[in-house]
Amino acid sequence: MLSRRKLNIAVIAAAAMCGLSPVARAATEPTIGVVVPTLDSDFWNRYVTFVKTGAEQLGVNLIVLNADNKPDQMIRSIQDLIARKVDGIISVGYWDTAPPAIRFAKRANIPVVITDTYPPFAPQSEGHSNYIAFIGPGDFEAGYLYGKALLGAMKPGASGKKVIGVINGTPGTSVAIDRRKGLAKAIAEDGNVQIAGEVNGNFVSDQAQTAFESLYQGHPEITGVWSANDPMAIGVIAALKNMGKVPGKDVLIASQDLNPPNVQAVQDGEQLYDIGGHWVQGGIGLVIMYDYLHGFKVPADKNNIKLVMLPLTKADVPLYFKYFPGGQPHYDFKAHSKVYNKDAPPSPAFNLQYAETQ
Repeated sequence: MLSRRKLNIAVIAAAAMCGLSPVARAATEPTIGVVVPTLDSDFWNRYVTFVKTGAEQLGVNLIVLNADNKPDQMIRSIQDLIARKVDGIISVGYWDTAPPAIRFAKRANIPVVITDTYPPFAPQSEGHSNYIAFIGPGDFEAGYLYGKALLGAMKPGASGKKVIGVINGTPGTSVAIDRRKGLAKAIAEDGNVQIAGEVNGNFVSDQAQTAFESLYQGHPEITGVWSANDPMAIGVIAALKNMGKVPGKDVLIASQDLNPPNVQAVQDGEQLYDIGGHWVQGGIGLVIMYDYLHGFKVPADKNNIKLVMLPLTKADVPLYFKYFPGGQPHYDFKAHSKVYNKDAPPSPAFNLQYAETQ
């Protein structure tokens, strides 16, 4: 971690020479590395865009590394950042890479923020003092909400039941597990649901398309699909069209992420419901890391942030485009940073909502 004393000396000296305020100069000091699973994804591109926006506002030197959907590359990227002697690391916990990432960074005394996918231990727990915070989606609640929206819009079929197909995400990930648990709660509350079958789409569109085509051919009574993420929902839409069905009419679809193709699908009536916006997690992690590197510790009761996500129906689309232009919310990073704003809230997280200010 950056030495507070060294920072103060550098800030005072630079301020004297350049006429900059101490806070303004300090904001240019940290170099923070960010590792994402892939950039071949609308979701992770939005994640990176939001982080870059924050880095520009805060004056952070940012290094973004892409793992190209390879678990071993995630670890190599972490090691690369350590070799570059970055001041902090923000990494996604895909493929159980969070524990080794935290361990390797600890040896170099580098703080880590993990996003999206939970490690098997809590931030700041014994032996993991450099793991300062987690920021991710409230997956259980989201899975429940879009499951409830789907089931609420469906009508019972010939069997007297609402018949659904389930497209699960990558097995074993906290994201897939928690979203599916949310659906289970929605099903239990409805009390009149039949699951025709569950397939694994591995969070990828083409795999979901192939898996759903097979599922639907065996169970044409399916009139609703719960998909664990947006790319897989796009695969379902493609599969239905290939089989001569009309998405949004013959089969209702609900999923999570708020990717551009899915926002368009909701607008066009091909997808019933979407929820998401949790690509902001990287930017929130950036504020936490930035403040930490400037001497502001992360409170123990604020180090595990679950985001409340943004719902989207066809009626919400105009509001979405208004308040999330280009898919990004109105968010003042400096206002949420204790370095710039002594009255900043204890946590820089915010609930995604259709409002002018966040």
